[in-house]
Amino acid sequence: MQNKKRAFTLVELIVVITILAILATVWFVSFSWYLAWTRDVNRISQLKSMSDAL
Repeated sequence: MQNKKRAFTLVELIVVITILAILATVWFVSFSWYLAWTRDVNRISQLKSMSDAL
């Protein structure tokens, strides 16, 4: 029996890092869209409140 060390190769590590970077980018874009949407909803709510007050 050979005494092999089990480790990740450089290619495997690069692939994993690339996949994580793609997932992080998708998450960041989705989160940015969510923040813009919540800001717009808040503005609409404030406009309705001001309209009701007038």
